[in-house]
Amino acid sequence: MINKRLNLRDIVVISFISAVLGVLYLLWVLLGQIVTGVLGPVGGGLMAGFWILAPVICAYIIQKPGAALLAELIAAGTEVMAGSVSAGAVLVLGFTQGIAAEIIFAMFFYRIFRLPVLMLAGMAGTSAAFLTQYILYGFSQYAGSVVVFMLVTMLISGALLAGWAGKSFTDALVKTGVLDRFALGRQRREGQQRNAV
Repeated sequence: MINKRLNLRDIVVISFISAVLGVLYLLWVLLGQIVTGVLGPVGGGLMAGFWILAPVICAYIIQKPGAALLAELIAAGTEVMAGSVSAGAVLVLGFTQGIAAEIIFAMFFYRIFRLPVLMLAGMAGTSAAFLTQYILYGFSQYAGSVVVFMLVTMLISGALLAGWAGKSFTDALVKTGVLDRFALGRQRREGQQRNAV
């Protein structure tokens, strides 16, 4: 029976991936501000999925309870330490986004990590981001149609930038063999062995 508790190796890998993404999150804020400046508040929704990459990628690799939430908390903490001017909001968003993605993986008992589940986790993360920002940033000031369009673009972004792109990146990484000691790497090896029989 495979131990479903996070071990030190899992935590180290989660920390490394999340720290790298945390720095990229901060850089993504700058790009998001440009896109929002050009396209308005809906433009920010198009960028939202990128901030859900850490929980999706780490949960996909580790496939254990807590991986998604821990990943997003570390990414948010790194973003703050790297110089985010919105520390409080970033940490709250890190928690809500991480717990939303974690709930999706828990719904499937941490056994199914196919593309639809990863996309759903990305959408859950951006839904949580939307609700959190609605409260923190006063999205209620916008017209109802704008708010709905923002939510729709965030859901699409969560599915594509977090779910699909996160899976594509991780699948490319696992082919190198660097993840062979983790759940995703073991699945790849087992699949190769079955195909060789």
